Amino acid sequence: MGRQRAPLALSPNGRYVAYFQRRGGALVVREVATGEMRAVPGVMWSNAMRAARVDLSPGGRYVVLGIGWEHRILDTYSGESIPVPPGLRPWSFSPDAKFVLVVDDTFQAGIYSMSPFTERGRVPVGGALGPDGETVAHFTARDAGIRLWNVPTGGIPRHDPIAVPVDRTPTRMRWNRAGRLDLQTVTPRRIRKGGGTRYTWYRVDRESGGTERVSGFVVPGSVHNPIVTGLTP
Repeated sequence: MGRQRAPLALSPNGRYVAYFQRRGGALVVREVATGEMRAVPGVMWSNAMRAARVDLSPGGRYVVLGIGWEHRILDTYSGESIPVPPGLRPWSFSPDAKFVLVVDDTFQAGIYSMSPFTERGRVPVGGALGPDGETVAHFTARDAGIRLWNVPTGGIPRHDPIAVPVDRTPTRMRWNRAGRLDLQTVTPRRIRKGGGTRYTWYRVDRESGGTERVSGFVVPGSVHNPIVTGLTP
């Protein structure tokens, strides 16, 4: 591959990473903790991949390859390629990867089952897709709060938005299989002589509307374009 910039993705929980191998050019999915690795059948590096975006589903089952607004979803075990309808972009998988939320250029969203790949519902705005593909968490106007949208009923479970922690800029959300919702925020800060950015994860209480800090990390100012877990925003 030489010295070329290549796409890379982390799964939402950070357990898996997808990238093109330097030797041979195969697209592989690697489990970070064990180092266990598998190649995605039928996908190899080419110059066209330099402009590609790679996203990875929870559990590392599916890889999304996108160039502009043309996308396909690949089963990393079988190599099966699922074409995404023109003009739609995969935005969020459910925690079990049985469903995927896709958005158009106005951020209107549809929910698709993965097997078979068929539409099962629509929501007025894209966001983080919850378990069973039934709930979507999305940011309100100007990212001031979080709302939940129920896909089967087409309604909002709670009418008052969940507030984002004060002086924090929300960046993304993720669900786990137990139905718990986490919010990530970002805050620029000074680190010694260089700038830096602090990322913080909060657990969202859907009943009370409260948030509790659960983890965080700092990216030094010397690091450019960090790749953070989850689908690429």
